[in-house]
Amino acid sequence: MLLAAVNEAASAEANFFSEWFSGLNIGALILLIVGIALIVVERIIPGFGIAGVSGGAAIIAGLIVGSKTFGAAMFTLAIVVIILCIAAVIIFKVVFGKQRSKSKLILNESIDSSSTELTGETAAQLVGKEGIALSTLRPSGIAMIDGRRLDVLAKGEFIQKGEAIVVTEVEGLHITVEKK
Repeated sequence: MLLAAVNEAASAEANFFSEWFSGLNIGALILLIVGIALIVVERIIPGFGIAGVSGGAAIIAGLIVGSKTFGAAMFTLAIVVIILCIAAVIIFKVVFGKQRSKSKLILNESIDSSSTELTGETAAQLVGKEGIALSTLRPSGIAMIDGRRLDVLAKGEFIQKGEAIVVTEVEGLHITVEKK
């Protein structure tokens, strides 16, 4: 029974599309081909989406121009949208379904707090320590202080790479330095 219903629906769709294509004029066919070509160009050449949006608009215009009635155009458009949505879900699940554990956007390991913050004892020890600017500090950059690479903020003027610095203040993760 279900097979008969599916067969009937498929037959009706085939009849609809064969009737649609038989009445298709050359302008509608050109719009469809141009639309598909623009979408392919958008996928190949990086851009701002202008070609893709134009291609989608050309395809929709081709469907409307090629249909005998507006209702038939909307029915065709609805069928195309449903098929594309189903295909997109399937492709998304196949491509991205198994990559969660391998994704570079998802952190798989935990970060211990000792590596992300300066303890009160460590911070107090840094004040007055001398180091060297590993990058130009304008006002932030990287410095080598007490054998550790640290993100620092320059107090006052910019400090050139390689200049000697001294830690003047530590507040949370903000290490303030100035020229020696």
